[in-house]
Amino acid sequence: MAQGVAVSIARRTFHLFLSLCYDVVTLDRIRWGEIMMDMIKEVRRIPGIEIRPNSKEPEYFEAVINKGDLELLLSLLRKHLGPAAKEPGKEAKLPIEIQRGVNAGGGLRIEQSFFYRKEDKQVIFATLWPWVSNPNKITLKSGIWKLNPAN
Repeated sequence: MAQGVAVSIARRTFHLFLSLCYDVVTLDRIRWGEIMMDMIKEVRRIPGIEIRPNSKEPEYFEAVINKGDLELLLSLLRKHLGPAAKEPGKEAKLPIEIQRGVNAGGGLRIEQSFFYRKEDKQVIFATLWPWVSNPNKITLKSGIWKLNPAN
């Protein structure tokens, strides 16, 4: 009987240990998810915004806005991510670890804007893609990525 109790206690202790480890590992992801969700919640309030069906919040968010709402969107991105790392019409000068992530996502064109916020090994990013086919539309692509530990 005592052996059964000891095994039961050991199992509970092990499960508690695993849950604590899981909480530590996921704490950053949860925190970053909260930051991303706060930003998304505010962006969703932009009048006439069209949320794209491929959005998988909070890891990835994609939406289309009207050009007339660009200043509002820019103010929200600055609030949550800081100043633009790349302004439209200018070349990007990004840290190599950020440039690798940008390259993995297809790079940046000259007319695009790019914002990011990095802490430790995670990055929240936002890219603004003006439409060539309709100059009154802009696509926002935003997400979270984890930097490669080798960086």
